Formats: sequence, C-alpha cells, structure tokens
Amino acid sequence: MISPEYLEQLRHGLFSGQYNLLLGSGISLDSHDRKGVPLKSAKLLTEDLCKIKNIDPGTRLQRVSILLNPEEIDKYLTQPYLGCRPGETVKRLSSYVWRNIFTFNIDDALEAAYESTERHKQKIDTLNYDTLYKTQPNKGHLSLIHLHGFVREPEKGYVFSTLQYGKVTRGMCAWMYVLSELIASEPFIISGTSLDEPDLEYYLAGRTATSGRTNRGPSFLIEPYPNKLTEAVCEQHGLILVESKLSDFLRWMSEEFGIAPTVSQLTVPSLDGIFRAKPVAEDQINFFSCFELVRSSTPNPDGDVPSFYFGKAARWSDLESSVDVPTKDERVISAKARNWLAGSVVSTKILNINAETGSGKTTIIRRVGYDLAKDGYIALFLNTNSAIDPENASNLISLINRPVVVIIDGLADHAPSIRSMVLNLRLQKPMVIVSADRYYRKDHLDRIIGDLDIEYIDVSSWSIDMLEKLIDKLHRVGLLAHPDAVHKPKKFASELVKNPIAIATCRALNNFKPLEEIVKSLWRDATPDERRSYAVAALAEHCYTGGILHAILEKAYHNPSLMDQLERHCPLPLTYIDDDDYIIPLHPIVADRLLLMLAREKQEMLLEIFSLLANALAPYVNRRTTIARTPEAKLAARLFSAEHVARDLLGNHADSFFHQAHDAWQWNPRYWEQRAILTQFTNLDLAIQYARHAVAIEEHPFPWTTLASLLSKKLEGTNIGLDSLYNEIFELINKVIKYEISSPSWRQTPHPFASLFHATDVFLSKGGYIAPKKKEWILQRIEYCSKTFSRDKSLNEYGDKILQALNPT
Repeated sequence: MISPEYLEQLRHGLFSGQYNLLLGSGISLDSHDRKGVPLKSAKLLTEDLCKIKNIDPGTRLQRVSILLNPEEIDKYLTQPYLGCRPGETVKRLSSYVWRNIFTFNIDDALEAAYESTERHKQKIDTLNYDTLYKTQPNKGHLSLIHLHGFVREPEKGYVFSTLQYGKVTRGMCAWMYVLSELIASEPFIISGTSLDEPDLEYYLAGRTATSGRTNRGPSFLIEPYPNKLTEAVCEQHGLILVESKLSDFLRWMSEEFGIAPTVSQLTVPSLDGIFRAKPVAEDQINFFSCFELVRSSTPNPDGDVPSFYFGKAARWSDLESSVDVPTKDERVISAKARNWLAGSVVSTKILNINAETGSGKTTIIRRVGYDLAKDGYIALFLNTNSAIDPENASNLISLINRPVVVIIDGLADHAPSIRSMVLNLRLQKPMVIVSADRYYRKDHLDRIIGDLDIEYIDVSSWSIDMLEKLIDKLHRVGLLAHPDAVHKPKKFASELVKNPIAIATCRALNNFKPLEEIVKSLWRDATPDERRSYAVAALAEHCYTGGILHAILEKAYHNPSLMDQLERHCPLPLTYIDDDDYIIPLHPIVADRLLLMLAREKQEMLLEIFSLLANALAPYVNRRTTIARTPEAKLAARLFSAEHVARDLLGNHADSFFHQAHDAWQWNPRYWEQRAILTQFTNLDLAIQYARHAVAIEEHPFPWTTLASLLSKKLEGTNIGLDSLYNEIFELINKVIKYEISSPSWRQTPHPFASLFHATDVFLSKGGYIAPKKKEWILQRIEYCSKTFSRDKSLNEYGDKILQALNPT
C-alpha cells in the first residue's frame, strides 16, 4: 500500500507513539447516530442546510452555517451528532498509541469508540477548541482536540465560517497555534478531509516539502479519491499520498505490522526483583515516564565518534566505552554515595554539584550513576523534561527493596517536587540523590530544599595529566586539530589547564585557539538563518537546561536549513537531548559565550531573539501549565527573569523586551512582577503599580514579596504616608510566612523575615509607632528566627537591633 522505503519508518513511528492524527468527517461515515442512521458527511450536511435555508446548493458549510439560529444549530448540528455509535474506522484507531488527535468533526464518534471498546490503548482527554493548552502526564493519556467545536459542549458554539475562524485565531486559541506548529515538522496521518478547506490551508502553511523532521517517520494523506490537485498539494507540503480509505489503511497496517505495543510495553522496563510488591500498571507507566531505569549498556560500535566530544551529554553506551576521562571529583562523589548506600541510616542524602557551565558536572553525575547501576544498585535517571508526580514517585521508590541512587541534572528545576517526594518517602533501604546545577541556582535550592540533608560539592580543576589523557582520546578518534599536540601533549595540555573542561575540549578540537576567537569564527561562517536559530536555542538553553521544543524553535524562527544544523552540517550545530523532542546547542559552552558576545556587540539582534522566543512560547504557557511545571512554563519563567536574564543580557533594551511581549504575556503575574523589578530603578511608583497588578492576578509569595520589597524602598525615600506603607508591607510579609508554613512544597526561609526586619527598622527610624499586638507578633518572629535560622548571623543581628528598638529598656 505504501512504498517499501517508508515501511520501517512508519512502523517505528507508529509503534513508538510518535504519530499525530488530523481527521475530518470522512472517518465517521461508517459510524451511526443514536437511531442507527449513518452519520452525514460534511458534504451532505452542507447540501441539507442549503435546502433548509433556501440558498444556492453550492454554498460552502463555512458560509451557510452563519445563517443558522440557535434552534437550528441544536436541531441540525448538535442532536444528529450527539450519542454516536462508533464504526469500525474509529474503533481501529483506538488500537494504536497516538501522540495527539486533532479533529475537524463535532461528533462524539471517537469518544464513543474509546469508551466502548476494550482494546483501546490510551485514555482520551477531550478538549474543545477554546480549552487552554495542556500536556498529558504520560503516553497513557491522549489529547483529542475538537477544532470546530464539540456536541457535548454545545454552549461553546461551533467554528465553521471563515469569520468565526478568524475571530478564534485572533483570540489566541492555543490549540490552533499548536497544530499549525506541530504539523510543520512532526509526523501526521491526515484523513477524512479535503485539502482545499480554508483552515487546513492555514495549518499547512508552515509545512514545506523539506520541513518534516528527519528523525521521525514521514507524514501521510489517506485519500480514497485523489486528483491532480491532491497530488500537487501533497508534493508541496511533503505528504505521502495513499490512495485508500482510512479503514482499509488501518486494516493493512494491522496485517503488515501486527499488533501495536501497549503504553506499558513502550514505557515500563523489566522489573524482576526491583519492587517488593508490584505496583499497578498505571502507576508504573507514570513513574517510568519520568525515570529511566539505568542498566548496563552495550559499548559504542567500533569506529564511532561520539557526539560527547562535541559537547553532547554522555550516553550510557559512551560511558560503557569509557569515552570520558576519570576525575577526582567522580571518585569522591562515588565514594560518598556508596558510603551512604551501605550505611545503616535509612533516609535520603542529596549530593549536589554546583558549578559553572562547561565544568563537566553532567558527565560526573552520569558516570557515578552508571557505575552504581553496574554494581547492582537501583539507579534511576530523571528525564530532563519530565514533570514529577511527587506522590507517585514517593510511593514507588518506597516499594524498591534495594538501595537507590537517583540522578538529576538540573536539580533546581525540580526542587519543589523533589522536596515533596523526599518528605513522603517510606524507604526500605538508603537512597542518595546525585545531582547537578549551575552555581547561581544555589540560592533557589536553599530556599526550597535547604532543610533536607543536602551537601554541596564544587568541581575541581583538571590537572595536566588529566588533560593529556583527553588529548590522547581525541587523537585516537581523529579529532585532534593540531598535529604537534600528538607529539607534545604535555605542552598543549598546559595551555588548557586553567580552562573548564568544556572549553578545553572545544579548544583542542579547534587548533587550540582561544574560545572567543573560535566563537567569532563560527558566527562569521554561519548563515543568517543558522545564526538566528542557534541564538534562539542558545537563549532557551541558557534559561532552562531542558532546551526548546522542536516545534517552538521552528515557530520562533523558520529556518529552511534547521535539519542541517541538527545533523551537524554547519558551523553552529544543534542537537536533540535524550527524548529527541527538545533541542539544545551541541556545544553549550559555545552557546553560552555566543550569548555574551551578542549581549556586548549585537544587543538589538539579541532583543529580537528574546521577542521571537517569548512569542513562540506564549500559546504553550498558561496557569495550568505553570502549576504543572511544564518545560515551556519553566523556560518562560527564566526568560522573564529581570535580574538574572533580561537585564544581564539586554541591558538598556530589557524594558523594550517587556514592552514587545506585553500583548502575549499581560495575563501572566510573573510578567508584571519581573517588569516591576526591572522598572524600580527608573520609576519606583510605576514599578509598585506593576507589582500590585501582579498581586491582583495571583495571590502568591513571589508577587507579595516583590511588592513588599518595593514598598520598603518607597518607605526609605519618603516621610509621607509611613503608617499606610508599613502596614501594607506587614500584611504582605504575614501572608508570605503563613503560605510557607502551610505549603508542603515550600520550606520556611529567612527572606520574608529579613524583609520584615528591614521595613520595621526603617519605619522605627522615621518615628513610626507599632501597636502592641503587632509588636508582640514581631517579637515572636525574632525569637523564631533565633532558633530556626540560628546560623544566619546577619538575620539575627538585624532581629536583635529591632528587639532593642522595640524594647529600649
């Protein structure tokens, strides 16, 4: 039915759950309504509506639908397509694992198929066109998106007309944007719809003959009656035309490939001897969608040149092949982990490496975890972009009957979930978390998990002997650029001794030139398209180590040569991280220095990159995804960080960035909170208004604390309205403290107390009067801090100062 060259790609993509569906009315023609009457096609429905409204029978559905009144909409649209009896086509669809299903149909035949058949492999989550974007927790759950409305939610209306469609798309309907971005590069099977529909033209506009991902299967149009136009459109958009009904195509796939694997078979490894009691299937799927069970790997093939040497994180096969150089830090951390796991204390120890980009911390924690796994310990690697379910994770880890090591790269991004997980563990054996993060995230880690048993570890500099071993390894795989380095390794190693290992490796690969010279050379040699795609990916990785979703990078900047960058056929290469969905620069240290170069020399271009990334992210971030801590929500949170990202990189252009992002992000409280932090240096009163707006959108410690800080700054510089200012600050800090006490994912931190003491000091110094009840509460907080934060010398000295001011005798 299809060319042999596509068979294996289709089978692999289909059996790994990579395919999306885009479906029209043709797939429901063998389904029936509640009375057993076959469902009408869009064509027959249109003809009937034209007769009812007495207009030209050639009028399209998009136009005739405008004429229907509410009673007619219910009679001719809602009721005939509600309560469907599923046909064989939609039933067969439920026997595969899909990534998403998008449908133009308003009927509930697909829902009925998943609800009525026992062979369905996923649980559907029906979403209407106006539903906020959301992600599913794992492959066991499937988003079914009705793009034109849904008969089970008739109150939301239907979207048929061009006018209605335009209103919806202008209204930032997330799913319509997401589909247009996914279909540009992800594998789709399209069926039941003609290619001349106006909204389908909109969705396909970004897809070209070459925009599909080369590491995914091809996309197909299943059409029983194609014509010359169909063939031309398929060629234009890189779709493989299959002349068939969808039911026949599904039947052929079943005969050709056999039974598709279940979600459990795709996700859950062999569990012999791991759990003392076997968890239920759904819990296993949830757990192993987040954690990879690390096991001994086969080595790399002979002659393989690992991407590890170009900056990509080490694969387990790389570690089995010993492509890395053993380090003292690795031995020290491994010894600490082994001692803990062999001890008698059944609790959790966190060993966290805090170091700069390019220090080798990722390789260290992966090596430690891999070696422990080979020695019989249960090693779990947290997938970078996973959103941990703390309850599920604590329940399943508690069932493991051996010592456990958990490897986490980017601990700060998961800190609240890790805290909740650790506090609810009921361990049978000791557990150690071996983790890493950038040095500037330590304050964040202290605030969230500082009360857990955590030890921070620095990364040591590499010795000349270790760098000589690196040079030898690069020589053995033909990557050493300078010929003299082979004969004089010690001399060349001494040139690298002060560099972090990622910089040392990059220089060795590039004739031992200084890194800044290498970066400028790569930038000069790249095309304008490659530069912008790379800069967007570099900014995303700077903000969030999990990278940027392929579809979002495509949306941020359409680059016809993006696939060449992903295949390393250019000066500024990109790569997929572990899950093959998210993209980062192949060599992060080059990306980091390139961003700094743009910040110094090309700020207007960097401003453009910031805005491109922010606007491309917008449909994927909302209140729901922020709570779920999706990768896109985490990336956006860091992108808008006024103190650590925007101001550092954009300087005086940071305010322009916030202004350009306003329309897409004004709903977001963090946008206003960070804009307030940025604006305080030029217009304190305006900054306070921004902070108040953030609080009005969301009652949360972050905007409360920001507003309190700005009001304190106002308090310092005025003698007007002191009582009002101080009382507001007091109430805000009180809210923060209460929130921290009541929230299981937060720990009590000294920050709100320091803000309280500072505001109180300023208020008293200006002659302010504090009422007895409020005074008593402050004294209690001072006593609390002396016990809870006894090691925080500056905080307690401040507390003593306030104590003396309140009780001068």
